[in-house]
Parts: sequence; structure tokens; C-alpha cells
Amino acid sequence: MSFQEKVVTLEDLQQLDLAVLLSEIKENTYMYIESAFASQKDSSAALLLAAACSMHFNPKDARAPFSPKFVFEDRRGLIASDFSKESLTAIKEFCNQVENHELRARLADIVWVTKSGSIEHAYMAIEAYLKSAKELTQSSDSWVAPYERIERALRLSSFFRRENQRPDLFQSVSDCLLEEYERHKGEERSYYSLRLLSLCLECGINENDWIFDEATQLAGSAFESADFNSSISAYEIALDATNSLRDKQKQINTWEAISSCHETAAEQGPTGMVAAGRLLKAIDALAKVPGTKDRRLALYEEMREQQIESLHDLNLMVSEPQDIRELVHNAISRVQSKDWFDALFRLGTIDSPVQMQSLKEQALEQMRSSFAWMFSTTHMDHEGMTTAVIPEGLGMDKDENGLQCWSIMMRNIRIYHQLSVEGQILPALNEVSAKYNINELALEHICHNHPFIPDGHEEFFVKGLLAGFNRDFMTACHLLVPQIENSLRYLARQRGEEPSTLHGDGSQERSGIKALLGHQAIIDTLGSDITSNLQVILLDKIYGDLRNQLSHGYVSASIYWGTAPKYLWWLVLHILMLPLARHWKENYKVEDTAE
Repeated sequence: MSFQEKVVTLEDLQQLDLAVLLSEIKENTYMYIESAFASQKDSSAALLLAAACSMHFNPKDARAPFSPKFVFEDRRGLIASDFSKESLTAIKEFCNQVENHELRARLADIVWVTKSGSIEHAYMAIEAYLKSAKELTQSSDSWVAPYERIERALRLSSFFRRENQRPDLFQSVSDCLLEEYERHKGEERSYYSLRLLSLCLECGINENDWIFDEATQLAGSAFESADFNSSISAYEIALDATNSLRDKQKQINTWEAISSCHETAAEQGPTGMVAAGRLLKAIDALAKVPGTKDRRLALYEEMREQQIESLHDLNLMVSEPQDIRELVHNAISRVQSKDWFDALFRLGTIDSPVQMQSLKEQALEQMRSSFAWMFSTTHMDHEGMTTAVIPEGLGMDKDENGLQCWSIMMRNIRIYHQLSVEGQILPALNEVSAKYNINELALEHICHNHPFIPDGHEEFFVKGLLAGFNRDFMTACHLLVPQIENSLRYLARQRGEEPSTLHGDGSQERSGIKALLGHQAIIDTLGSDITSNLQVILLDKIYGDLRNQLSHGYVSASIYWGTAPKYLWWLVLHILMLPLARHWKENYKVEDTAE
């Protein structure tokens, strides 16, 4: 029988000796109360109360404070709506008989949020939460437990502040909160007092001027003790208060103080990546302060130095070596040919562009079996500049825009491209070059009247391909990358599309490569896998970005000895060979070594 089908009556609950069951618990909180009830495995009433205490407590959500204890792909823990109607009725009638404030608050709150009781149960929950919080301030070693009870009582009592309801409840909770704040605000670590002060601001307890002054004092004390994170958090509370006050000068002063905190933290903390991140935040805060251009420029120069320094902090991670001898052997076998054209076609079709759908499925599977994607990731270029920031993930279904999944896909496609280059493309290229003299005349034969190449642009492709055969991939990329963009426009025009924009003043502008690679006419012509591989090599900030690196010239020549330039050269050859497949099949015997 499932939990939802079990019916517990008021009589069943009244038969429990709560005083005895809860007499030995280590701390009067839900976790320990749940354990005490769960040990009574023969009692449906005790197990019902254990289930009621098992739910995760989230007091920040005023209308849904309870969530499942666990969530897996195919199952989850209990939530309040899982209880049967009869069991909720029993709890409703039983909760006012419970003397334990912690348990009484939980039961009354469940009755309230499931709409099984009346407004009186909300009042009962507020009073019980407040009493439990006061007890926990004396008995608990952690500030978290009393804070959560105060926060839930405060948010719940905020609903009943009208004169015809119970405004006294909100006042009682507010008084308790302020007493706790005054008691703890002088402590060296100010986490608790900051959370309480933030609640004051959010729920309208005390004047904003008072909140600003208190937050500023906390910030100053934290700064003096070198607790820069707490100091910044306090200044952020002060900043929120100034927004309500609409005091422009206080806002400016607060932004400047936040910037100083980040700058000092960068000076006194670890150098490299951590310091660079602090300085960037200092620059962003200082941007809100007028007349600080020179200071921001100075901070930016320091940030760039720290970014460059951060490259020395990164450890080289080397994976286990892979034996690609069989891959190399098969590649060489597949380019055994009758003549130079046969060899070129076999080289151009030695591999297939990575299938993005398969890549995505692999990434999702890796996310299911790993926790690494839950943490944020910063991607940097060869000079330490941040090129992409992937935020931490809170759940696979909450991966906004698929950023975490895409990051893993880019890591994997880099590996696939490297295996393809080292295991197939280069060995096959070496074999073809050793047997045939691939010259301009042969390549002109391939490029002439080609549907991918506009008239007058053949020489770019001939020289670019020839540079690759000569292992000069820097020249190959400089010749081919701009031509790829132009050829994509050419393909769009062949499909009856006009890849340009007409502006209001009558001027026209050609579509850029990003828009072209997302154009449906291009995808329909080349296929989604080829266009996606072009996109990640030429534009993606995590993996390739080859087009921007080449256009702006900020990378060294050694970049062109990497995987992406070599794979791009082969991908162009692959695109040029595809329209010649019928000719190859009709004139050359298709052997087992080639498909």
C-alpha cells in the first residue's frame, strides 16, 4: 500500500506519547524529530509525523515552504499534497494538542499550505515558529535553525497585517528579529546579522535610513577585519536601502565603497585568476561613480596583468594516452587510390563531420553521471582574457539556454576533432602527398565551376588548399576563412535568398557569418552537421573562435598548428568533394576500404 493510500485518524495520533518519543532527541529540530518518529516502524501515526517532518524546509518561499527531501530522475520524496485527505484532517485536529513548538509549527503550516484548515492554523504556525526560534537561539549551536524559523514566521505573518486580522503577530516576530540582530551584530563573523538585516529591508521592518546606517557600520567592521565578502554583502544591503531612499549621493558613495572592497581584496588575496576577477568587479562598481574613468583604466591594466599571471596558475591536465595505430592504419588503407583525383576524394571523405545530435546526447549522459557540471566554469584565451563564463547548474532541466550542456559538447568535439586530425586526416594527407604531386593545376580542376565557389574566387580556394598540402595551415586559414563566409552568401543566393539588410537610409549591409550559419537555406544545403562544425570552429568562444582570432590578429602563429585550423582545412576539402561523389562512384570502383 502506498503512503497516499494510508489513512491515519485523530485517534491514532492521540495514542502517541510524544513526550516519551521526543525525550531523547539530540536537538529539537525537524531532522531529529523525524528520526525519532521513523524508528517507530509499526506505527502508521508515527510514520505519518516522520513524513511530515521529512520535507525540506525553504522559508524564503512564502507560499510553498516545503519541498521533497530528495529528487531523482524517476522518483522524489514526499510533499504536502501527497498526504491523504483523511490524514490531513487528522493533522488539522491534532496540531493544537501538540506541545512541542517545533512539531506544532510544522503540522499547522502543512494544514495551512494544503488549504486543509483555516486562517487560525496560519496564526498557530506563526506563534509556534516564533517560540521554537527563541528556544533554538538558546540551545542550538548554529544560527541557521533559529533564523529559518524567524524568516518563515515573518513571511507568513506579512500576509495578515491588516487591522481585522493579526498585525500583532508581525510585530512580535519583528521585535524578535531586532532583538536577535542587536545581540549578534557585534560578532566578528557577521553572516547571521547580515541575513537578519536583509530581512528587515525586504519585509519593511524599521526605516530605510536606519537599515542604511546599520549596513554601513557592519560593512566597515567587516572591512577592518579583512572579511571583504561580508563587507561587500553589507554594502549591497545599504545600496538596496539607498534605492528606496532615492539618495543619489549615498548610492555613489556605496558603489565606490564596494569597488574599494574588491580592489583591496585583490591586493591582499591570491594573485592571478582570483585577483583578476576581483578587479573586474571593482571596475564594474566604479563605473557607477562619475568621474572615475582614469581609475577604471588603471584597474583594467592591473586586471590584464593578473589575467596574464593567471596562466601560470593553471596546471596542465593530460589524459591517458590513446593507441591510435589502428586508426592510422585504416586511414592509410582508405586512401589507396588509382590516381590523384581518386586520392583527393578519398582524403576529403576520410571522415564525417561530428554529428551534433549524438554529441548532445553524449553530453547529457555525462551530466547524468557526474556532478562537475553543477559548478561554474570560466574559459580563457591564451592571454588569460575571459572569453566565456558558464554559470553553475541547479538541475539539468534548469540549464538556461543549454549552456552547461554546450560547454561539455565543446570539450568533447575538441577531442573528436583531435582524434580525427591525428588518427585519420594527417596520416591520409601524408600518404596522398607521398604518392602524388598535388599542384595548383589539379586543384583548379576541382574548384572550377564548383557550386560552393563564386566566379573569380577559385584562386583563393586553390591556394588555400595547396597551403594545407604543404602543411602551411596559417596561410590556408587566412585564405579560406574569409572565402567560407562569402561562399555561404553565394549558397544563400542560389536558394533564392538575399543575405543582406536594407537600412532606412538606403544603404545595404551584407549578412555576417553568424547569421549565415544559422540561415535555414545554408543548413538545408550543407546539412546541419557541416554548418554546426563550421560554427564551433569559426565562432564558438569555448572551442574555436578561429574567425575572430584570425580577423583581429591577436593570436600567435603557433595557434595555426593546433587542431581547429587543420580540421577546418579538411572540412573545406570535404565540402568541395561532396558534389563530386556521383562522378567518383561512376568512374571508380568502390572498394571495401572506402565508402
